[in-house]
Amino acid sequence: MVKKKQVIQSGAWQMLNVSIKVFSQFGYYAVMARLLHKSELGVFALLNSFMNFGNMIGDGGMGDALLQRKETDKQHVNAAFFSGMLLAAIIYIAIFIIAPFAAAFYKEPQLTSSLRIFSIIFWFAAMYAPSFAMLQKNFRFKKIFIADGVMLLLSNVLGIALAYCGYGVMSLVWSQIFYFGAELLTLLLYYPLPLKAGCTKKHWKDLAGYGSGLTLIRVNNYIVNFGIILEVGKLVTASVLGVFDRSFRIMNIPQRFIYDMVQRVMMPAMVKKNDNAKGTYKVFSKSLSLINSALVPLTVFLIVFSRQIVLVLLGKKWMDAVPLLQVFFLNLPLRTTASLGDTLMRVHGLIKLNLIRKVQNSIIICVFIYIGYLLAGLTGISWSIFVSTLISYIMMMAIVRTRIFQNDWRSLVYKPYYNGVMLSIYWVAPAYFLYRLLHLFIADEIIAFAVLCAITGGAATLAFIKKPKLLGSDIVYIQKDFMQMFAGKKRLKKSR
Repeated sequence: MVKKKQVIQSGAWQMLNVSIKVFSQFGYYAVMARLLHKSELGVFALLNSFMNFGNMIGDGGMGDALLQRKETDKQHVNAAFFSGMLLAAIIYIAIFIIAPFAAAFYKEPQLTSSLRIFSIIFWFAAMYAPSFAMLQKNFRFKKIFIADGVMLLLSNVLGIALAYCGYGVMSLVWSQIFYFGAELLTLLLYYPLPLKAGCTKKHWKDLAGYGSGLTLIRVNNYIVNFGIILEVGKLVTASVLGVFDRSFRIMNIPQRFIYDMVQRVMMPAMVKKNDNAKGTYKVFSKSLSLINSALVPLTVFLIVFSRQIVLVLLGKKWMDAVPLLQVFFLNLPLRTTASLGDTLMRVHGLIKLNLIRKVQNSIIICVFIYIGYLLAGLTGISWSIFVSTLISYIMMMAIVRTRIFQNDWRSLVYKPYYNGVMLSIYWVAPAYFLYRLLHLFIADEIIAFAVLCAITGGAATLAFIKKPKLLGSDIVYIQKDFMQMFAGKKRLKKSR
C-alpha cells in the first residue's frame, strides 16, 4: 500500500527534477534566442513538431500501460519494449520518406536532412519507455531525476556550445539527440530490460488495449500542444513562426514540467488506490489543489511581468512576443487541470470517452486557429487557443461529474483554486508594488526584475521552511514530510 510519506518524498525528487528542467530550459531559451535567428528557431519549431508526433506514438502507449497495471512481470516489460521498437521502425521509415515532401510543403529545403537525422530519437524513446515506466511505478524518482533532469541540463550546455560555434539549427538537433541518447543509457543502467525472459502474445494483449487507446489520445494531445505549430507554420513566415513558437514554448515550460512533477507521482499513487473511491478522490483533489497553489499565483505573476520575462529570456528584438505571452499564460491553470483530468480518466479506464473529448477539442482548436488568424493575426490565434482550452476544461469536468465523482465533483470546481487565488493577492500584488519601488532606484528593468525575483523567491523559501501557513493549507500538508526527507539525511551523516 502506498504511503503519504512515500508519495510526498517521491514528489520532492520530481520537484527537484522539474526545477532543474525549468531553470535550465529558461536559461537555454535565453541564450539560444540571442545566438540564433528567428527564422532558424522557426525551422526548428517545424522539426520539433514532427519529432513530438513520433515521440507521442513511438511506444504505442505501452510504457503507460505498464504503469497502469497493478501487477506486471518481466514478460510485460519485454512486450512493451518489442512493441515500441517495431513502432519506432515504422515511424522512422515514414519520416524518412516524407521528409523531402515536408521540406517542399513548407519551402524549407534543410528540413529533409534535418528530419532524417533527428528521427533517430524515436528509437531512443521507444527503448527507454519500459524502464522509465517501471522506475516510476516503483517510486524511484531519484533515479529518474538523474536520467531526466541532469541529462537535459547537459544537453542544453551542448546545444549552446554548438550554436556558439555556428552550427545553427543543427545545434538544436544534436542537443536533443544527446538528451534522448544519454537518458536511454542512464535508464537502462538503473532498470535493465529482462530480455532473456522473453514475452508471449498474452503479455502483449494485456497491454495493447490500453496502449492503443492511449496512443489515439496522445495524437490529439499532440495537435493541441505541438501540431498547431504545423498549422501556424503554413500561415506565416519562418521568422513570425519563430516568435509564435518561442512564446508558446515559454508558456508550456511551467505547465508541462509542473504537470509532469505531479502526474508522474499521482498516476502510480491513484493506481494503487483505484479500488477505493475515497482514496482516489483524495489523491486527485489534493494534487489538483497543490498544483494550482503554485500555478494560479505563477500565472498572475507571469502576466504582470511578461515584458520583463521577454527581455530576460529573449531580448529586446523579441518584444512582439509580449502580447502573445500574456494571453498564453491564461491557459496555464486550465491546461494543467484538464491534463490531470486525463490522468484520472486513464486510471478509471475511460480511454474511449476521453478520446472522444480529445477529438472534438482537436477539431475545435484547428478551426479556431484559422478563424483567429483571419480576424487578428497572431493575437487572434493566441485567443483562439485560450478559448479552446476553456472548452476542453469544461468537457473534462463534465466527464468527472457524470462518470467518476458524481457526489463530490462540486468541490473540484472552486476548492482547488482557492489557495492559489489567495496567494496571488497576498504575494503577487505586493511583488508588483515592490517592483515599481525598485525601478525608481534601479533604471535597468532586467536588474530590477532580477532583484524582485531574488527577494520573492527567498521570502517564499523562508516561509516554506519556517511558516508554511503563509503559503496556504496545501503547503502545510506536505511541508513536514518534505522536510523530514532532508532531516533524515542529516541525522544519517551525524550517526556515521
